[in-house]
Amino acid sequence: MNQALKWTGLGAAVLAGLALLAAAFAWLYSESVIARHYPLLSIDVPATHTPETIARGLHLAKLTGCFGCHGDRLRGRLLAPIPGFEIHSANLTASIKMLGDAQFARALRDGLKPDGTSLWVMPSEDYVYMSNADIAAIVSYVRSLPASGQPAAAPKFGYRARIAILTGDLESSATRIDEDSDDDVASLDLGPRYEGGRYLARVSCAQCHALDLNGTPDGRVPSLTIISHYSLRDFFDLMRRGWGRDGRELPAMGALAKPRFSDFKDYEVMALYDYLSARAAALPHE
Repeated sequence: MNQALKWTGLGAAVLAGLALLAAAFAWLYSESVIARHYPLLSIDVPATHTPETIARGLHLAKLTGCFGCHGDRLRGRLLAPIPGFEIHSANLTASIKMLGDAQFARALRDGLKPDGTSLWVMPSEDYVYMSNADIAAIVSYVRSLPASGQPAAAPKFGYRARIAILTGDLESSATRIDEDSDDDVASLDLGPRYEGGRYLARVSCAQCHALDLNGTPDGRVPSLTIISHYSLRDFFDLMRRGWGRDGRELPAMGALAKPRFSDFKDYEVMALYDYLSARAAALPHE
């Protein structure tokens, strides 16, 4: 009996030691990812801060979902994307006062802080193909807002978040950009005629439907080849009201259409429809 207890105790000690080693490895690995520094590439931000530029920036901020993450006044809010990870989206009105135009633009498009470490949760991969002029317009719009409140607190990485970093279920913004940088991932290029619609799809649709616009592998977010089943009138109802072809509100689009996509100009909706229709015709789909 004593011998059995001895071996049982030894086994428990070994398991406890292995658990501690695993926890230490997860912490060290995740810390290396969190603390990793990336090169700060130069970026030209032709910010003019004119009324026209600021209005363009507001339009783009609506289309790209800035208010959804940063709140109605862009002052930030608490996010909890996965268990064990607590992060506040940035108070943009406060942070932009501490950053130069290029630094703020780099956070948007490269997902990087001024010290070269990565942001988290910020969907910078959706801004990779945004033009410098449009990046500058967003910068100009945010800079035009009165500063209010305090900068966001640093994110808190709990043990479950660190395990998610180890397994790849939680990635930094810079990591996601690296993964999406291959041209094969980019949405289909159909030539100059459709470039305007393609551009809008990249900056407004890719956040949900992926940069290649093929949706998610599990099918929960569909490929945008589904637009082949939509008439132009149906598509306007989808973008303005979040309605499907049967006239019923789609849960995801209903939540996005009114605060975001209803700001599309008519000509932008038509350009987007033309591109997505031509893309659907060029690709195999159900």
